[in-house]
Amino acid sequence: KDGESWNPRSEGKSKFNGFTIRNFDAEDAGVYVGSIFLNKKGEHFKCTVKVKITLIEGTLELSIKNAKSLARPQTAGRPIKIKCGLKTVNLDLEDPDNENNVNWYRNTEDGDMLLENNDTYETIRSRGDYVLNIRNPTSDNSGTYRCEFDQQNVSASTEVAIEVR
Repeated sequence: KDGESWNPRSEGKSKFNGFTIRNFDAEDAGVYVGSIFLNKKGEHFKCTVKVKITLIEGTLELSIKNAKSLARPQTAGRPIKIKCGLKTVNLDLEDPDNENNVNWYRNTEDGDMLLENNDTYETIRSRGDYVLNIRNPTSDNSGTYRCEFDQQNVSASTEVAIEVR
């Protein structure tokens, strides 16, 4: 790699057919050159291949898809769904349908509170969105809620304020 020689025989390999980079990270990006030497009936042949491996940064966009309807005061007792849309570029989520790909937080006077499924809150994955369902909201549920993604060295968040009357 990058002009540095490696001989597979130095690692006990008498035959070498290709290579795989596992657990790729930024240091593995570079130019790899491989040469194959053949000896067929006394004739020597050499084949060289050059491979350039580039790290492509992953990005994502988060948005509250129903922010417009949540800007109006919400009715107490009527379930509220906050829909977080996630659009990825060059990110491969292990399980795209897992509702735990994002975390939901509520801003409080004591700091951000991670929301988990309970009698008040439910997190689900529905029609491509990550949804926070506030089951039986009261005025105490008024406040700012945040959807956050933090995986594969990529993080983003978006938030919305709701008022319950």
